[in-house]
Order: sequence, then structure tokens, then C-alpha cells
Amino acid sequence: MSDTPMSRDAMFKSIADAWNELHMFIGSLSQDQITQPTDLAGWTVKDHIIHLAMWEKTAMAVLTGASIRGAMDIPEDVWSQGDDPINALMQQRYHDMPFTEVMQTFQQIHDALLAKLDTLSEAELLTPFNQKFPDSKDERPLLKWVHIDTAEHYREHIPWMTTIAEKA
Repeated sequence: MSDTPMSRDAMFKSIADAWNELHMFIGSLSQDQITQPTDLAGWTVKDHIIHLAMWEKTAMAVLTGASIRGAMDIPEDVWSQGDDPINALMQQRYHDMPFTEVMQTFQQIHDALLAKLDTLSEAELLTPFNQKFPDSKDERPLLKWVHIDTAEHYREHIPWMTTIAEKA
């Protein structure tokens, strides 16, 4: 695998392709498959979708240099414990949100992120993370962070959501 970062155009294509895959998957499910069965942690497909939306908000924070924790409105004591407690809090917070609102929220966050990305040059997107966040040692480009919180994240969750949906 090459250490060469993807181009801006390749990132946009990858995000669009993964977004379409995710929405084709969601569109193939019944309302019951989206909202009824759960995994062992008690998550529905809908919970996974709002999880993806909230983590996508962190990509916007990365691009703007805002607080990643603040973008998700996570208390410091929960944030310091790592991803599992953060994800559990988000699942509890949004579990009762109606599916239509989950999808509207996800679309709005996604549209805002794409609009912001569209204003940035390839050079800006290749800026190392630790230049925006000097307390970090992470040198991956911002573009990689965005890709992780979008395309890679969608594709990571589809198999988990598939397993949940198959229980209906």
C-alpha cells in the first residue's frame, strides 16, 4: 500500500460512491429492519446511521480547526474514556429520534461537509492534522481524516447493519 495520499478528486469520488452504497443499502430495508432488531449492544440500524452522522460532524471540525469533542457535544469525562463510551452516549442521546429526522440530520451534515470541502484546495486538504491541532502528533493529511469519517466509516458499518437487519 502506498503512503501517497489520495487526491482531492479521488476523495470526492470515494465519498460519493460510499454515500451511494450506504443509501442503496438503507433504501433496501423495511422500516422494521431499520428500527426494530438490535445487536448485542442494543443498537438498531437507525442508531448506526445517526452514529455515522455525528462522526461526520467531526470531519467538519477537523477542516475548520474547531473542537472535535465540541462538534459532538461530548462531555470531557466521557471523551477521555475513548470511543466506546462516546458511542454509547450518542446511542442513548439519539435512540428515540424518529428515522426521518435521523436521515434529515445526516443529509444536512453531509451537505454542509461537502460544501466546506468544495471551498478547499488540494493543498489545503493535504495539510497535516497536527498543523491544525498542534497538540497532536498525527501527521496524516486532513483529507485522510475526512475520508475516515465518511467513506471508510460508512463501509465499516454496512456489514454490522446488515447483520442487524437480517434479524427482522
